[in-house]
Amino acid sequence: MRINWFKDENNLVYINGATQLAELERTLRFPGLEEAANELRKHPTPEGFTIKGHGRTSGRLFVPDLAFGEHIQMGENIFFFMGEMQECYVIYWLDAPVVAE
Repeated sequence: MRINWFKDENNLVYINGATQLAELERTLRFPGLEEAANELRKHPTPEGFTIKGHGRTSGRLFVPDLAFGEHIQMGENIFFFMGEMQECYVIYWLDAPVVAE
């Protein structure tokens, strides 16, 4: 993963964790995505989580500010990354970011 890729707004899609996360889990066919994102939100770590999707797919939930050690726009929230050939989902909650600024 390269930090500059995550800085490019054209690669990002914003998802409200409170209202859209369950639908994203169903659409992408990643069982447990919502549960894993909520767990990472409660207990953020630099490593994040890798989760398995349907078939041979996998994705990574992580907090960029923790993973890269520098702040990027919206990087205090959870990102769901499935590789540079797919868009990356920025999962935010309106009540508070994952990492306080």
